[in-house]
Amino acid sequence: MVGSSVEGVLFDESINEAIRTSLPGAVVSALEVITHLGDGVTLIVFATLLYWFGAEERRRSRALVIAIGIGALAISAGLKGIFLRPRPELAFAPAGYPGYSFPSAHALGAAAFYGALAAVADTGTRRTRYVVAGAVIALVALSRVVMGVHYVGDVVVGVALGLLFVAAILRFGRVDPGFVFALAGLIAILGFALGSREFTTMTVGASLGATVAWLGIGDRPADPRGASILLLGWLCLPVLIALRAAPAFWTAHWSLELLGFAVATAAVLVVPVAAERMNGWPPVEWLQTRLPFTGRVVDRERLKPPFDD
Repeated sequence: MVGSSVEGVLFDESINEAIRTSLPGAVVSALEVITHLGDGVTLIVFATLLYWFGAEERRRSRALVIAIGIGALAISAGLKGIFLRPRPELAFAPAGYPGYSFPSAHALGAAAFYGALAAVADTGTRRTRYVVAGAVIALVALSRVVMGVHYVGDVVVGVALGLLFVAAILRFGRVDPGFVFALAGLIAILGFALGSREFTTMTVGASLGATVAWLGIGDRPADPRGASILLLGWLCLPVLIALRAAPAFWTAHWSLELLGFAVATAAVLVVPVAAERMNGWPPVEWLQTRLPFTGRVVDRERLKPPFDD
């Protein structure tokens, strides 16, 4: 009896409608923008930039955040493919929204990423970081319900799983990112064995590439200039555009898709080490003097506009 009542509250479309109608239109519109803070692409870009342009002594911690993010993707993809729960059918939900409902990947990914970032970062106080991360996670979760693409239960379970995953990893103290990359791969393989076909190739490929790359460069110090990283990214841009323009090639066979994600993820981790070799290039020297970098880190003082005395 209790179970059925909980089911009725957590997985009832009328709850979505009640929450949405109770909010002003401006708030609903704002939440439809905020929801992108939980997009996979947003989290990947944010994590990559932090890893590339963060201080060298924090590189291991930033890599751990990436590893936790991949692990969260493996958990959400595995569960979605196992439960195969359809999304709510609501008039205000986006038409033809793809994928399954349980659990919310946005909520799980946001909880894992922002929760891990708050735990390992050194900016501000720990309490401030947790409050900000908690607010972002809550808003992303709420946005999914308000948009009508998830039930309340989807986001509650997603947030809980994301935070529990972070807590389980960090409770052992200094955890090697390579271990978490490998763990993410095992989770993805387990999901596949249990019947999930949701993004299996992506998660296995990303985990495999990251594990191999970290074994090669994890203990190797890197001191690239910020301009070196930017120039390396610019030189690689045509390759990324070509890969993006030819998705049929990578999806022609699962092995090619797996290889593509493995190479892409490994490249993200290797960039600081590879970019260090470009430090003495004349274009790097020229860019470094004109961009607000101190070493590889963005210098906030140099971002400030000059003022006349």
